[in-house]
Amino acid sequence: MDHRYGRPVVDGPALRVVSFNLRNARAFDGWNSWWFRRRATAAVLRELDADVAGLQEAYLVQERYLLRKLPQHSSVGEGRDGGRKGERSPVLFRAGALRLVAGRTCWYGDHPDRPSRLPGANFPRIATVAELEHEGTARRFGVVNTHLDEREEANRVRSVEQLVGWLRPGLPWVVVGDLNARPDDRPLRLLEEAGLRSVVPSGDGGTTHQWKGGTRGRRIDHVLVDDGWDVVGAGVDHARPGGRLPSDHWPVWADLRLRA
Repeated sequence: MDHRYGRPVVDGPALRVVSFNLRNARAFDGWNSWWFRRRATAAVLRELDADVAGLQEAYLVQERYLLRKLPQHSSVGEGRDGGRKGERSPVLFRAGALRLVAGRTCWYGDHPDRPSRLPGANFPRIATVAELEHEGTARRFGVVNTHLDEREEANRVRSVEQLVGWLRPGLPWVVVGDLNARPDDRPLRLLEEAGLRSVVPSGDGGTTHQWKGGTRGRRIDHVLVDDGWDVVGAGVDHARPGGRLPSDHWPVWADLRLRA
């Protein structure tokens, strides 16, 4: 189901969830640098009309710009270097429809409560863990947004093992992010063993394109849910507002319904 055909009509609380690696604002990408494409990035997010969006590679300047363009949304999350510093993996949520109950940033490694990094990692890697309440029904659920290590599968595996431990029992959970892992790779298999399933159809193509706009790249961006959710539709979005690529990743989206 393509998001352009409108939201599905469902009986229970329904949410659109998006994961989008923005490509960081400090990267020099010539004509594709952030300052040239930021309007296209914001336009894609407006069109996707997410209730919850997990962003990756978002410096604070990018997050603030997008929140100005999406005034109905709020966000939660720290930078990977602590507080406002470094790349962020924020969770954006539709204020008024959803209420933030609790939110925290966790670091992968031996010190998840403060900036730290895994052995051999180029950067600290983080997960933003948020508990949200649906205002209309008072139903609560959890969201994790993350960006896993780009180099070492061992670090991605360890990160997933930690992430699973941060999912509070008794809540329905959604996990989104750039996992730097394909659907058949071990990190995804570990998430499946923990009771999460990937919801974006395999036939929708890849999510990275190195600024070429193709659809045959690696599928490393994911939306996963546990058995607390019904999946109404999901896909990879290939919108190019005004012909401009919004990032070097395509965003992924899913329409979900909380089970009774």
